[in-house]
Amino acid sequence: MRTQPSRRHADAHSQFPEAQDDTVAATVLRLTQEQMLVNQALVEKILDCKRAEDALRASQQTLHELLAHQLANREAERKRISCELHDSLAQNLLALRIDIVLLHQETAKHHHRLHDRASAALDNVDITLRTVKHLLGELRPAALELGLLATLETEVRKFTRASGIACELHAAPGIDSLALDEETLLTVYRVLQECLNNVFRHSLASRVSVHLAAGDGRLVTTIADNGIGFDPSLPRNPGSYGLLGLEERVAAHGGELSVGSARGQGTRVVLAIPSNSPRKIFHGSPDQLE
Repeated sequence: MRTQPSRRHADAHSQFPEAQDDTVAATVLRLTQEQMLVNQALVEKILDCKRAEDALRASQQTLHELLAHQLANREAERKRISCELHDSLAQNLLALRIDIVLLHQETAKHHHRLHDRASAALDNVDITLRTVKHLLGELRPAALELGLLATLETEVRKFTRASGIACELHAAPGIDSLALDEETLLTVYRVLQECLNNVFRHSLASRVSVHLAAGDGRLVTTIADNGIGFDPSLPRNPGSYGLLGLEERVAAHGGELSVGSARGQGTRVVLAIPSNSPRKIFHGSPDQLE
């Protein structure tokens, strides 16, 4: 009984072999065409994704270049304003101070009230001169022409005086003979400046150490404090772009900036930036600038 259907099927197949082969061929052709359409749609989707990815990369690169351009313009503007303040306002204040000092001396014996006014005017001029000097230092470090160590040592001392937080600078031998161009030197200075500002505002630290080392064509600057630290995995506060701006600035010079911290364990910032071959730099004392 079980062999009869098979026999009938075999008989039917033997009677209409061409019709069944045509049906199978048509089915295979239809499936092949459908698969080709699916493959074509996938290829187009992949190409669309690739074009979107390329456009996104190009947009990101444009944003990086724009930010680098803005940072360079900002430093150029700071330099221009610093030169104008120094060449006009500071020089005029010094000339005014000389005149007031002469007036102060001439009125010492016979014009006591005028002498007191000259003394008050002299105090005001001195306060203004100190303010201008502070602004000049913020716009452009005065020790910049003396090299890396002089620039960073001046910033470290200024930070210690202003905050009362102990800050030490340690440099490996030969650091100050590195041939850093002005933009790279300014980048290292701005990173240190921003890190010290963050220490003063947020860390509750009592000690900061700055280490400079060189090797493999790179200058490595490490800034570590013993403060309360923070959790780097937490979202950045809205409107806080300090470290983000530093990362972009460092990346524009082919460098890397990493931040490590933990609650109660302080914060450690490491800057690695390419350096050039050694050259001779004037080794002056930064004390001359203060």
